[in-house]
Amino acid sequence: MNRFKLEAFKQEFPFLNEILEGEPTDIKIKRADENLLKATPEEYYWDGSKGYTKTKEAVYFILKDGTILQDAVKPSYESGSNYAHSQHRYDEGETVLEAIYRLQQQFSADDIQYIVWVRDHLSDWDGSEYEDYYYVTIYKTPKGTSYSDIIHKAEQEALQQVKAEADF
Repeated sequence: MNRFKLEAFKQEFPFLNEILEGEPTDIKIKRADENLLKATPEEYYWDGSKGYTKTKEAVYFILKDGTILQDAVKPSYESGSNYAHSQHRYDEGETVLEAIYRLQQQFSADDIQYIVWVRDHLSDWDGSEYEDYYYVTIYKTPKGTSYSDIIHKAEQEALQQVKAEADF
């Protein structure tokens, strides 16, 4: 990544100084939308005699008072190996919206100023293209949108689904 642009990002978003672990391949700014709120970060690790793949995604909530909630969203997890007798492990994690809902006792959902998604990926297998990238995406809260309203809508939809399932 261009050094001048990286320093400009750090100046505009000072919390990056605490979040970044090395130099990112790219930093993007996007608008938070329903697709983000329904997404689940992932941790993935698979290895074998010919190489390995590892991916770690982390989501941070940056509150309006400057507080950084690290690893705020429980990622899905999958690990395994091509080796004999190795175990395959899996956990489904939670969505960004579920994490906001879970953390409501600590802060108001509307106190979130930014959601930062970090993806660190490395894949090194014999005979395949080497992949190594570190992406950071800063999601800004859309104007006129309240996370509290989105949570209320999700609660109502869940209640309607349960009522429909229970009505037989």
